[in-house]
Amino acid sequence: MIGMNAKKLGLIIMLLLFFFTVIGLPVLSQGKKAEEKTVTLDAEMRIEVVKRVGQLMVDHYIFKEAAEKMAAKLNTKLDEGKYDKMDDVFEFTQVLTEDLRSVSKDRHIRVRYSPEAIQRIRASQSKSEEEREKERKANLERQRQGNFGFRKLELLEGNVGYLDLRGFSGLSQAGDTIVAAMNFLANAHAVIIDLRNNGGGSPYTIQIISSYFLEDYTHLNSFEWRGADSIEQFWTLPYVPGKKLYDTDLYILTSSRTFSAAEEFTYNMKNLKRATLVGETTGGGAHPGGDRIVNDHFLVWVPSGRAINPISKTNWEGTGIEPNISVPRDKALDKAHSTALEKLMEKTDDEGKKRQLNWALDGIKAKVEPAKVDQEILKRYVGKYTRGEVSLKEGGLFIQAGPRLFKMVPLSETYFVLDGEPSIRVEFTFNDNSKEYEIIGHFPDGRKEIVKRVKEK
Repeated sequence: MIGMNAKKLGLIIMLLLFFFTVIGLPVLSQGKKAEEKTVTLDAEMRIEVVKRVGQLMVDHYIFKEAAEKMAAKLNTKLDEGKYDKMDDVFEFTQVLTEDLRSVSKDRHIRVRYSPEAIQRIRASQSKSEEEREKERKANLERQRQGNFGFRKLELLEGNVGYLDLRGFSGLSQAGDTIVAAMNFLANAHAVIIDLRNNGGGSPYTIQIISSYFLEDYTHLNSFEWRGADSIEQFWTLPYVPGKKLYDTDLYILTSSRTFSAAEEFTYNMKNLKRATLVGETTGGGAHPGGDRIVNDHFLVWVPSGRAINPISKTNWEGTGIEPNISVPRDKALDKAHSTALEKLMEKTDDEGKKRQLNWALDGIKAKVEPAKVDQEILKRYVGKYTRGEVSLKEGGLFIQAGPRLFKMVPLSETYFVLDGEPSIRVEFTFNDNSKEYEIIGHFPDGRKEIVKRVKEK
């Protein structure tokens, strides 16, 4: 383990990473509305910024050789006059960021114009302990209002747990929320953790959550820091409150916005073969760091550390993490849910459980891949029945049952799911005796109920 000073530095940097995860987003997200008044970007200012940014990289970037190449590129472009015509500070920061990333492939690097942020940083450095405590309390309240990143918990059809996690909060006060969320999921037969909108956070929260899904004492990840003489390691915890889920199927949803610490959790679980990744390749940010002040107007985010996975001996920087099942982000949840149900069906010999799982699976199929049924066939089912009326509207079937109107989504020419009503399915069958269509109502427990068609007078 690293020495005490280096460890504290690592913790501070990682916590800073949580609050600045926006760096994983496109640079264009920095808009002119952020600052109404901008500094005059003249030749002297451009030279100062380029030289200082390059030097900060050389002094603090995790890979010194790459830092020197980045500085050299900026200086070469400066000497060639490539920045001479830039008088817009936001265009200037965007180009500098792109130039730095073109050498390093490091998406954490970002130059930005923000005099107000610099003033806040400097003011924070001179604050009294009383002021710092007030600031910490305000931050804690903001985190609480966001429920420490835990946006949604739900039990999906087929007893599949779902967690929408928007950040890995580094605050110790998040512990109770983490434990409550994991205990909510404890009795699920499979768990889906949605990181499609998670930009990062703390390795300590990753450590806690991972400990619920891994039975053995497991080395998760390590961090190397510029200037430190040893490596900081993260292992699972020997104890977590509540039931462990080490034998529960785990699925992680990813997108191009899954970044930094969210990628660490994903990468750890993928290399441990503990989870199935569903969605898109992640953003590709594995180097934590912090903002460095360039001058009174400009900042640059300098990654001063890197993740080292104990299995791959490398990380996901610049490449992102490829999912096991590649689908567009908006289809990832349904795909993971259906995959979980199919796997659970394969693992059980209980016919009752299989029937319930298949029922849930049909509901997803109706949503993502409904059958195409000819209009002439649908017209045969239109009419009044003893428990409702079937009509054809805008090319689809609807059934009016009492005061409620349900859209009927076809799984086949005869079998339909009612949109918004998961407790019954409808099958149309032709009665040879009455020469009329009837409805067979199917229920999750296997029961069936026949509903007769009302003959027209």
